[in-house]
Amino acid sequence: MMRSGPILSVFLAGILAAPVIGADPTLIPNPVQAVLMQNCLKCHDEDSKKGDVNLDHGSIDWSNQEELDIWLRAVDAIEQGLMPPPDQKQPSREDRGAVLAFLDKNLLKNIPIGGTLPRRLNKAEYEATIRSLLHLPDYKLPLGFPNDIEHHGFNNVGEGLVLSPPHLEAYASVARDIADQIFPPPKPVPQKKTWSAGPEDMVLSFSAAGVHGNALRLASRSVDVMRSCSWPSRIEISDSGTYSITVEASKFLSDEGSTFAKDMILEVYARAVTATDRSKVSDFRLLKEIVVTSEEPKTTAFQADLYEGETVLFRWKNAVMTHDPPATAEAFEILSEENPRFLAGWLKTVFPSGDPTRPIRISNLRGRNGWDTVSKYMQDPNLDLSHATPDSALAKAFFELAASKGKASIADCLCYFYHTKGPAMEIHNLTIEGPSKLVESPSDFKRRERRIEITGTPHDGQSREDFVRGMLERFLPRAFRKAVTDETIESYLSIATNHWGEGHSYGEGMHLLFRNILISPRFLYRCLDPEGMDDFDLATRLSYFLTQAPPDKTLIDLAKRGRLSATRPSKADPLKTEYWVLRRETERLLPVEHTDPMIQSFVGQWLDTDSLHGIMPDPKFNFDETSIDIAKYETEAFFTEMLTQNLPMTDFIDPDFTFSSIGFVMRNYGFTPQKAKGKNLSSAAKRKLQRLEIERGGRHGGLLGQSAILTATANGVDTQPVVRGVWVLENILGTPPPEPPKNVPALTPDTQGTTTPREMLTAHTNAAACAGCHQRIDPVGFVLENYDPVGRWRTEWPGAAATIDASGTLPDGTEIKNAIQFKAWLVDNIDLFSECLAEKLVTYATGRVLNYTEKGEIEEIVKENRKNGNGFRDLVLALIESETFRTQ
Repeated sequence: MMRSGPILSVFLAGILAAPVIGADPTLIPNPVQAVLMQNCLKCHDEDSKKGDVNLDHGSIDWSNQEELDIWLRAVDAIEQGLMPPPDQKQPSREDRGAVLAFLDKNLLKNIPIGGTLPRRLNKAEYEATIRSLLHLPDYKLPLGFPNDIEHHGFNNVGEGLVLSPPHLEAYASVARDIADQIFPPPKPVPQKKTWSAGPEDMVLSFSAAGVHGNALRLASRSVDVMRSCSWPSRIEISDSGTYSITVEASKFLSDEGSTFAKDMILEVYARAVTATDRSKVSDFRLLKEIVVTSEEPKTTAFQADLYEGETVLFRWKNAVMTHDPPATAEAFEILSEENPRFLAGWLKTVFPSGDPTRPIRISNLRGRNGWDTVSKYMQDPNLDLSHATPDSALAKAFFELAASKGKASIADCLCYFYHTKGPAMEIHNLTIEGPSKLVESPSDFKRRERRIEITGTPHDGQSREDFVRGMLERFLPRAFRKAVTDETIESYLSIATNHWGEGHSYGEGMHLLFRNILISPRFLYRCLDPEGMDDFDLATRLSYFLTQAPPDKTLIDLAKRGRLSATRPSKADPLKTEYWVLRRETERLLPVEHTDPMIQSFVGQWLDTDSLHGIMPDPKFNFDETSIDIAKYETEAFFTEMLTQNLPMTDFIDPDFTFSSIGFVMRNYGFTPQKAKGKNLSSAAKRKLQRLEIERGGRHGGLLGQSAILTATANGVDTQPVVRGVWVLENILGTPPPEPPKNVPALTPDTQGTTTPREMLTAHTNAAACAGCHQRIDPVGFVLENYDPVGRWRTEWPGAAATIDASGTLPDGTEIKNAIQFKAWLVDNIDLFSECLAEKLVTYATGRVLNYTEKGEIEEIVKENRKNGNGFRDLVLALIESETFRTQ
């Protein structure tokens, strides 16, 4: 047997090393040296090395990763105005530009595009791949399967996709489970068993059945299982086979004269034990109809096939009761004519005040308690019979109630009358014995059909070696998402042939073969080829990016022919090249629904909305799970609309539409959508999720005004300007601040309500070590303080009796007073957001954090896209055609 765990570990040890950049050292020109000497070396020379940064070099060794990282940090700090610190003398624009130009030129020269590590399928991709490859559309990974680690905001970045011992164990376990489904181990010969169930062993669901003496009684033929059926609570078939079933049943006709002229027909069904009470009778397989003619218990025996996980279910096919409202009302009218006390008891129960317009809550009648109340009144010698005539106002009101939809509790209560007075079907005992022989169950049949879909069927006279070789020629390229060599096929074939040679069966050999395929690094990983990406890798990257699933047949066929990398002169600019097949396939695969996996996954991780259901808003906000679902829908549907309609990037910030319900917008955003003005809408109309027009330039609308994002960046109780500020820098502006120093204490809210958050934060950030970053964080955090923890607009800080001050100064010196002005500034500087989103998309798509050169390419793509209309869909298409996307 191939021991897959150690082999996988050894294989991966050789492929998980980061690429090394090689280049000759570069002398730092004297003018640049002079600027560094005057502005930087006071804190960052060989002796001081503040922040572990030493810039005191005559040259730069680009092959030294530590040196490279220091100069990359220097570029970021200089570009963002962090260095020199704001309280120090600043270099001239020319000096700053000279340093940046020198570094930019050499960084671009020495940092090549590419560098994705071998990338394990993350949990969602792995599950989707199993579903697609093995024709298991409903497959779910077992509970406890290890989650993935987020790295740079996403759970599909190569650096974070470590292969831990729990992962190795989980992959081996899943591989065995899948192999069991395709080539199930032989079933042991089952031992015959006998099950018995009496009335006390049967399920009493709602009003469907009742136990009286030595019998279970059924009274209704409703199509709803919970109102008409019963089944044994402790019988579950473990082996699919033919069983002997014996049922003892009788008619129940009371001494008070209830009659049932026809023979009673008892239906016996096969019911899956996993089925719910709310199932329909039509969901189950009819085994037998038993004609019951005697009031004395009689036994009927028959044979039927029962499958693993089933039990039997009983229903009286031709019962008097139907639970159909008009028929229920008719039954009441007939019984009332026969017995006025029956009607009077019901009227006293339903209209205790005697007012036909004021019935009790009908749901109170549900269960045995309702019938006990009616019975008590019927037996009262002082019962008022004056209204117990069919034409009385009370009787008419009662019959009308009984005929109404949604009043099933009345019929439920009536069932107990039939259980007590008859007619009713009685079941005294059930016995099941077997199996006398095994049979193929529907699940067995599905497994066999699935196996044929995966492996095919052998030709007449074909050896099993040739058959399996042909199967591997078809299956391995799909499993590995790559062309495979004859040598690879023969090596996997030998796993099965060697196992057969040791005396194991055909199925056992195939079981071992599939287990090894499913734990192969070629299945679990992508980008394994050190020579770079080919068309198969490009197909794989594109498919997992846009569908979170492996490439389909169309993509694989194109990859086989090398078409995904095909180019031609651009129609828009003949001097440029376009990857027209890649673009065409991108347009085919782009998500179109807010529920598509790429939308859910990317948006949830980028905007942190996947954390919403872990937040518990304070009850005072009246923001429940339904509100969270609506808020999440708004953001996902909004992103989808931006993509499918190719809307301008500025609409991410200040759109004229959103997706929500009218009720949510009115309640949470405080305005009435245009389509609801002047209308008296029903509750259903207010709950409908739809596209709604809103005014541009308002408080709400766009990412920064959406409830989902404002809730995700709070904690459900209060807002935290620093958290929101860091989030904006990271996810909107693309300039994340460095981690805070380890010795900085947490900001503790003032529980006495005597200090505003701004005053607390000002005191907290007086230290020089904090001031630099907080000059960037605080303005974009406080500008959102008018939004409470669930995104509603407010003007005062809660408990502080002070007006919210949301003003601030942005890094470029722009003064803003509120979120509306900040959104306007973002629209005017939209490239900042566009570059941020573009980098997030490409990081998510490639599984790597973009390097300096790649960021430069993204910046140029964003500028070009703005010149051509700035459509979001156009931007995505351009990113996929980029060298960064197409390079490993």
